[in-house]
Amino acid sequence: MLLLVGLVLGVLVVANRTLAVMSALAVLLVGAAAIDLALVCVVAVPASLVMIRVGGFLSVADVVLAGAAVIAIVLMSAREARPMQPLIWLAVGYLASLVPTLMLNIYAANLIEWGHEAVLVIGSLMVGWVIGRQDKARAALNIFVVVCVVMAVSAVGVGLVQLATQGAFGPVYLPYLHKNLIGDCLASLLVIAYAKPVWLGWGQRTVWIIMICCAAGMAAAQSRQAILSAIVGVAVVNLRPRIQTGRRSRLIWFVAIPVAIFVVNAVNAQLQSSNQFNSANQRIMWFRQSVEIWQHSPIFGVGLRWWYTARFDASFQPPNAEFEMITSGGIAGLAGFLVLFLGATWVLAKMDPVYGTVALATVLTRFTQGQFDLYWVAGQASFLWIVVGIAFGVQARDLRLGRRYSPVDLSRGSPRSSARHLRPSLRHWSPAQ
Repeated sequence: MLLLVGLVLGVLVVANRTLAVMSALAVLLVGAAAIDLALVCVVAVPASLVMIRVGGFLSVADVVLAGAAVIAIVLMSAREARPMQPLIWLAVGYLASLVPTLMLNIYAANLIEWGHEAVLVIGSLMVGWVIGRQDKARAALNIFVVVCVVMAVSAVGVGLVQLATQGAFGPVYLPYLHKNLIGDCLASLLVIAYAKPVWLGWGQRTVWIIMICCAAGMAAAQSRQAILSAIVGVAVVNLRPRIQTGRRSRLIWFVAIPVAIFVVNAVNAQLQSSNQFNSANQRIMWFRQSVEIWQHSPIFGVGLRWWYTARFDASFQPPNAEFEMITSGGIAGLAGFLVLFLGATWVLAKMDPVYGTVALATVLTRFTQGQFDLYWVAGQASFLWIVVGIAFGVQARDLRLGRRYSPVDLSRGSPRSSARHLRPSLRHWSPAQ
């Protein structure tokens, strides 16, 4: 049987590479489900990077996530997942704010995208929770790390080839991976590594390797939004209580601050350039066109994925989360979107920092990315909520097992940490966790 499967996949690689990838992934999912249903949820984490389209609208990442969400419904415990309930209700409120635009703008892409976003948020939360509760968080994120490190090394390699052949660095694109997708994924991983949640068991050397690879990959991709979002995520981690890992190195700021200044100056240079088609000026043009389209229906918007229709002269997905929401769902949809993120920020800020810090930093990292580029993108729009779900799932697992992370255990990653540094953080510590 294995020989037959291998033979079929080999033929497909030659005949249709996209179909071969999808078939191999299907075989992987069936095998994972046969061993342990929760492994399908684990596969959804690295699959979030697979942007190959299925039927022209959904991606492989969407299909895997949808399947994992169905399994997550079966494996979830409503009682144990109750702490995550406020986030589910926030997501439901966001989806409810889009109902008027569904009723006023009747076309297939509108309804499909509404269901798509439901899976990207609620489905991702449930999938992440199952991963954490079933004690598979480390496995899922370790696989994600391996894939992202390969991506980063590949991006650096392509950049060096460009330097050798063209005499200059240029934005790096990999097969099926846009430079901003590369940068955004690496930025999220860099922030997770910097947060270094104790329940992942990553050592300091591992963390530095991940961060260096991610930083190099972002630089090769030349994704400015990723760089800025990574700085925001790192800042969030630094502002949170530090009982989880003790003292954090300030060395990163000697790199982050000059890089941020460089990025801002580069954007200003493009805005002042006479080239109206560079990335900064092109975005300004799209923002203006977005305002014109929004004026057709200010309160409830012109419909989700309106750029798939022929109703307007312009056809583009606004490269900004708020412009996308206000054109698609109007003021009502934008309000629901902002309430979703503000509410999630509040819930995660109140969560035990052992679990909540990495979730909060990941959410705000992605929100920052959405200020400069497309927000509702398969994989990227789901990964942050998967991480949030994982944090709640791990918390539920530890509560079930009676596991506690003591200040002594957490200070091992920083030899210079002392009781003087840890004592103020005890006010934020909940022994029940």
